[in-house]
Amino acid sequence: MEKPCSLCALCVFAVKIQFGQECLASKGSPLDKDRWIITAGAFASMGFIGMSRTFLGTALPAIRSSLDLSLVQAGTFTVCLQFGFAGAVFAGGLLSDVFKKSTMLLLGCLLTGVNLLLFGLSPWFWVNLIAMIFVGIGTGLAEASSDPLLIQLYPGRESTVMNLHHFFYSFGALVGPPIIGVLLARSLPWQWGYIGFGLFVLAVFLFLSSQKISSPQDLRRFDFTLVKRMLSQRFFWVLFWVTFCTMGIQNSIAYWIVTFLKEERGFSISLAGSSLSLFFVCMGVGRLLSGYVTTKLHDVVLLISLFSLHFVTLLITVSVPGLWAIPFLMLCGFAQSAVFPCLLALTGKLYPQNPGTALGLVATGAGLGSMTVPWLLAFVSQLTSLQTGFLFIDVFVLICLGLTGLGFKGFKMAQAKP
Repeated sequence: MEKPCSLCALCVFAVKIQFGQECLASKGSPLDKDRWIITAGAFASMGFIGMSRTFLGTALPAIRSSLDLSLVQAGTFTVCLQFGFAGAVFAGGLLSDVFKKSTMLLLGCLLTGVNLLLFGLSPWFWVNLIAMIFVGIGTGLAEASSDPLLIQLYPGRESTVMNLHHFFYSFGALVGPPIIGVLLARSLPWQWGYIGFGLFVLAVFLFLSSQKISSPQDLRRFDFTLVKRMLSQRFFWVLFWVTFCTMGIQNSIAYWIVTFLKEERGFSISLAGSSLSLFFVCMGVGRLLSGYVTTKLHDVVLLISLFSLHFVTLLITVSVPGLWAIPFLMLCGFAQSAVFPCLLALTGKLYPQNPGTALGLVATGAGLGSMTVPWLLAFVSQLTSLQTGFLFIDVFVLICLGLTGLGFKGFKMAQAKP
């Protein structure tokens, strides 16, 4: 249990940096041990979501080789992962306003750990596809429960806590490529990485279960009229489609940039995996910085600035030769950093009555985008080249810019809410 305890210490330290000791209380009540553990569990679950994406992205060349798969067939794993994720965040978002969020968080960790083990142990392609769907379901439940849980624990600090929460996505994502990269560089089976990952998730699950964590009781009931009202609002659909596009772009990079750098630029698997880690290092640094910036700057101005930077840096990344791609890939990570947390924070501000339902619906866009856009990249790449595939997804950045401009007034209204 030493690793989970160390993880709790890291999470506590991160919260102190972002909020300050005086912000660790809600309405004058000190944050007790149970809430520290809940916060640590939420942050750990977000780390697992990041690791699950980059584990798959870094291992895809080896998976393709060992199973003799085409680009589109290999892309089926990413579709399955995101299909399970999208369904779980949709259902989990609705359920998180009815059931205890801490219970859903534990269930998500259990499903994730068991199916990561199954994916690493099974030699059958179809079993692996099913396992990947359930990894998506487990991580989706973790996302759907942890986002509203932290917004509930830290009212009035939505943008800051969401950036800090999703910093741990970046932290987990940057850990994945070196693990798989080292295994493959030493000619060890990629399956070993998944077995170890699954065992670690289950260890964290057992640790959290042994602490008997329980989130604060929420007496809200599911209100279908609220869902109908949200679905009838233009601003909700702006949030949904921007989330769809931006998370599709992020996971396209997570799943396919290692393959691109290895096959199109001649990188070794270790160097390609390290490049993906650097992308997430910059994303993590950007999220820590953005937690402060969002207290000084309108979210909409930050979003437009980041989308503009992302369009330029992604275009350069896939166009320049050799090692020049790495620094621009790092800038892509910085440009991507604060987008999703800002969108979630805006959602929480707009729909404070049922944040779990609202966040779940918007996060469903993240799952659907992460399922659709990477598969489209694989399809276009198989018809043309991986470079053309990445140029194709840069169009989605322009769509994000246009939609953000259309929703400018609504974003400003959300920012103005206390």
